[in-house]
Amino acid sequence: MQLKKTGSALLRIILCVLILAGGFIGMKKMKQMKKPPQKVERKEPALPVEVVQVRAEKAPVIISGYGEIISRADVTLPAEVAGRITFAHKDLQPGAIIKKGEILYKINEQDFRLNLETAQARLKSLTRDLELARKEYQRVSNLYKKKKVGTQSSVEKGEQSVNAINSQIIQVQQSIAQAKLQLERCVIRAPFTGRITELHAEQDEYVTPGKDLLTLTDDSDLEIRVSLDSRDAVDWLRFKPRKQEDNSWFGLPEETGCTVTWTENESIRATGSLDRVVRFDPRTRSLTVAIRLRPDASSTFPLVQGMFCRVDIEGRSLDRVFLLPRSAVSFEQAVYVVEKDRLHTRKVEVVRIEGGIAFITNGLEQGEQVIITRLENPLENSLVTVLDADQQTEKQAEKQAEKNEAVE
Repeated sequence: MQLKKTGSALLRIILCVLILAGGFIGMKKMKQMKKPPQKVERKEPALPVEVVQVRAEKAPVIISGYGEIISRADVTLPAEVAGRITFAHKDLQPGAIIKKGEILYKINEQDFRLNLETAQARLKSLTRDLELARKEYQRVSNLYKKKKVGTQSSVEKGEQSVNAINSQIIQVQQSIAQAKLQLERCVIRAPFTGRITELHAEQDEYVTPGKDLLTLTDDSDLEIRVSLDSRDAVDWLRFKPRKQEDNSWFGLPEETGCTVTWTENESIRATGSLDRVVRFDPRTRSLTVAIRLRPDASSTFPLVQGMFCRVDIEGRSLDRVFLLPRSAVSFEQAVYVVEKDRLHTRKVEVVRIEGGIAFITNGLEQGEQVIITRLENPLENSLVTVLDADQQTEKQAEKQAEKNEAVE
């Protein structure tokens, strides 16, 4: 019985070994039948970027500011005599152009003419009286001196009579001059060729001395007063060398070209020149300068008083500077350059930001490719692919379309 049990156990062990051996052999054959997977080469993704090849150049600095056009010759004409307006210019209305010397108003002059005629008649009478008084004084004086006839008192009375008439004549002459002046003031003429900007009186209206009649503006002599940051003014505006006796901080500016653009329509513009420094405000650290506009006869829509404009003043030039879009420079004052199809970060020195353009003086080399595509924290040494000109144009068109959709 014991022998039988031992043989049964041995048989089971042998069967297990055979099963394991069969499984091992089967797995080995199946493994040999299995084909290895194809090896796929993993490629590094490349960032598509737009680039510009930088070139050092001489670039003028433009300082911009805003201001309202004012006329250097803006005159409000008042009435200088009292009376009723008997005549008014036919084109007397705001916006009308009046030429120099044209009559604007006439004020009733009858009273002043009557005063003049009365004074002139009085002067004739006094002139005759003076002649008679002089003859009488001469007669009395000769009788007393040569023949001792009469008294010294009568001679003095004769002289007093002559002096009294002389005083009256002087007063009448002053009255005549005053009457003539009042007659002249009854006629109001345009002191220069200009545009009527305000109208305060009309025909048949009664006016008194000091009453405003109209305001006349000369559109050929205009200027704009622009407030600038004082640091910009010191750093970039061109000033004449200061003389030893000149105690002013800024001195006289050089005659500098300027462009004036109407903010309502940028196609309407004019040229001007930096004329003078008006004032410095220590509270706001701002410098106000006056820009003198140059008349432009070719302009179909001239700039006039009251227009709010942007002024671009040409300042000093930077001799060797790289110009890049502001978006290409990070807040850490760095740009991304392409070297052997790889992205590299480069620290730069930005001396000025102007109208979306960064002025860079240090950190770049002539001919380097700088990435102008806006990138968010790219990895250093990343692989990049530079878009060609057509692709860059297409990319810019897509960006513009996105901006237009955002606006709508």
